[in-house]
Amino acid sequence: MSRKIAREQAFKILVAIDVGNNTIEEASEIVIGSLKDDNQNSFIFGAVNGVLDNLSNIDNIINKYSQDWTVSRMASTDRNILRLAVYEILHCPDIPVSVSINEAIEMAKKYGDDKSYKFINGLLGAIAKDYPSK
Repeated sequence: MSRKIAREQAFKILVAIDVGNNTIEEASEIVIGSLKDDNQNSFIFGAVNGVLDNLSNIDNIINKYSQDWTVSRMASTDRNILRLAVYEILHCPDIPVSVSINEAIEMAKKYGDDKSYKFINGLLGAIAKDYPSK
């Protein structure tokens, strides 16, 4: 499983937690069942736990940069794509900011509506300018 697919799995787990009020264990069972690859497990659950552990700070940053939209008003897909990308921008020095933004845009094109990827691109671009290094 590639990192791109693992990131997508992390996103789906975050949505299942956010929308379905599932625990991490329940959400991961819904999304991926059992996964044997320890490297992928580490990446997926590192990202999920990282987002959840830093959720308040991540949401505050998203709220600061999204004009007239609070995190709670956003579509769950957009909200969780942004959360994952902001987590990576702030806390994952091994992932280039441009990769985090590009992957978020691709997920928005796949899972969001027609305007999601533009909204996410603009928001993450603004955040990346103010948080350029990790």
